[in-house]
Amino acid sequence: KEYKYNHLAYMFKDKKMEPFFVTVEPSDVDAATHKKSHVGQEFNYILEGSMTFFIGSEKVTVCEGDAIYFNSKYPHAMQAENGERCCFLAIITK
Repeated sequence: KEYKYNHLAYMFKDKKMEPFFVTVEPSDVDAATHKKSHVGQEFNYILEGSMTFFIGSEKVTVCEGDAIYFNSKYPHAMQAENGERCCFLAIITK
């Protein structure tokens, strides 16, 4: 709900990963309090803007051109920074 996802391979059968183009708009909501977890691993490459990821008890800020890769079993959330939207490529394994 907080993020806009465009699924990039929804028609591909027997997928082992899910690629998405994701847009996160700036928000006053504290994303760290809305962490979710799911099976698999997650790779995110920032295309535009900057983003803070809250993964478990860690907090990591990434900027355009940066990437982050983590085990998505850990509760995580993300928040656009500097009052600007953030766009990134997300690849999630099953």
